[in-house]
Amino acid sequence: IGKFFIDFLGMNGFIYAMPWALPGPIGTFIDTNFQPISLVLVVVLLVVDFLIYYPFCKAYDNVLCKQEAETLAEEEAEEGKAVKAAAAPAAKAVAAETTPAANAPAAPSALKGKDLRVLVLCAGAGTSALLANALKEGAAELGVDITANAGAYGSHYAIMDQYNVIVLAPQVRTYYNEMKADTDRLGITLLSPKGKEYIDLTKDPKGAVAWIEENLEA
Repeated sequence: IGKFFIDFLGMNGFIYAMPWALPGPIGTFIDTNFQPISLVLVVVLLVVDFLIYYPFCKAYDNVLCKQEAETLAEEEAEEGKAVKAAAAPAAKAVAAETTPAANAPAAPSALKGKDLRVLVLCAGAGTSALLANALKEGAAELGVDITANAGAYGSHYAIMDQYNVIVLAPQVRTYYNEMKADTDRLGITLLSPKGKEYIDLTKDPKGAVAWIEENLEA
């Protein structure tokens, strides 16, 4: 293409030795003694390069998209298995519970008369739903006024000011300091149980309520 421009369109050949680090379009313009037609050559070369490489880039992009979709499907499947595995013992414990709610122990003193609004956050709102449900169940059994909801970290910014307690699941604990700055500003209590403790709380409704009480008193 360059030879065509030189032989038939009157463009000068490259007459200067430019530093290798000089950007191509600028170097071409200077090398041809600032001929405007050299800029046309640059545009033509860029178009040709694009047409040559685009099919390969597109094919590679399709491969990456397919791999990403497969990885996402595997992660969702694993999360679904984890949620089912964690929910099964909790369901059995609820079914085995025979003590009537009327005979349940008195509500923890620290929570009497308090309007607790708890938001549980995890990576995908899966395990956080288990803990939120456990808190609701435990509150009903103990006669405590607790509103508990679950969400995915990142979707909480617009609603976090509606709660006075936020619980961070272990998988998003790395965001604790960032979240702490927001909760302190809004006057919200931030709690973050450790891995095994978190799983145990999802299986123990009354224990989940007691854990909230203990941490509010701390």
